[in-house]
Parts: sequence; structure tokens; C-alpha cells
Amino acid sequence: YPFHVVDSAVWWHYMWELAFYWSLFISQFFDAKRKDFWEMFIHHVATLALLILSWTNHMHRMGSLVLLVHDFADHWLELAKLARYANFKMCCDISFVVFLVTWSYTRIGVFPTWIIYSTTIEAAQLVQMFPVYYIFNCLLSILLVLHIIWFYYIAKVAYKSLISGKTDDSRSDSDSDDEDSGDLSSDNKKLK
Repeated sequence: YPFHVVDSAVWWHYMWELAFYWSLFISQFFDAKRKDFWEMFIHHVATLALLILSWTNHMHRMGSLVLLVHDFADHWLELAKLARYANFKMCCDISFVVFLVTWSYTRIGVFPTWIIYSTTIEAAQLVQMFPVYYIFNCLLSILLVLHIIWFYYIAKVAYKSLISGKTDDSRSDSDSDDEDSGDLSSDNKKLK
């Protein structure tokens, strides 16, 4: 650090993720408002700040790990949504269970115990601390709090699914009390 060579695949990965999160950040103001609008707003701001700061401070190795952990479960959610729209209930249920397990493991398990631990405890032993270090750890902690909130939403969907046999997204309504009319049709990475 700070003179690590940046592989072209890492450069492209960062640029695609930046473009994707900018598009989500902008489009959230035009999409249907969800109950977790403010959580998503905070998430997009924190994610964009982490991407930009990690890139400009040559911390792309840490940033790549954070991206990997956060992207790992998303394709299972998308597969569950596709299966639900196509009325393939068994595929939907299996995909959602795999999503639940991988999301919980990566975001509630790996993220705080490996990545946040490494950036808060181990990094101080390896590199000299500078102000951005504290900003990074604050942003990572904000993401962890959001993960815990979204874990509640995911667990709620799983519980309702087990009880009623329907997979409804408890975040889908915009501030109304009727939580049963929603679905898993939120845009890509809404539970991220």
C-alpha cells in the first residue's frame, strides 16, 4: 500500500459498480417509494462514498472484498424473483432459501467478523492511521446497521412464507399499514 498494481478486471469491476450504484441512487427518486426508502438512500450514499474513497485512496483491495461480500447473494434473489414471476414455486422457494442463507452468512457473518474486524483492529497494526480510515470504518458500520435492519425484513418475509405459503415483500408498500399487498419486485439490490 499505496502502490498496488490495479488489475484491469478490478478497474472494470469498480467502474461497473460505480455506474450501477449511481443509477440506483438516481432512480430511487423516480421509482415507487418503499418503506425502506431512507435506508436505501443512506445505503446508496454510503456505498458510493466507500467506492469513491477506496478507489481514490488506493484501497481497492479492501473495496473489492466489500463488493464481493455484498454481491454474493444478489443473483439468488433475482433468480427467486424470476421464478416467482414465472410461477415456478419450487424454484422460487429454493432460490429464496439459498438467498436467505448466503445473504445472512455474507452480510451478518463474514462482513462484520472478517472485513470490519480487519479494517478496525488489524489495519491499525499494519498501516499508519489517517482521517479516511475513520470515515471508512464509520461507513462500513452504517452498512452493517442497514444489514441488520434488512435481515429483519428478510426474516419477516421468510416467516410469513412459512406460515401462509406466500412470499410477500414487507417493504413494498410506501408507508401504508397494509403489508400483505407487496411483492419481491423491488429493483436489483434493494435488500443490499
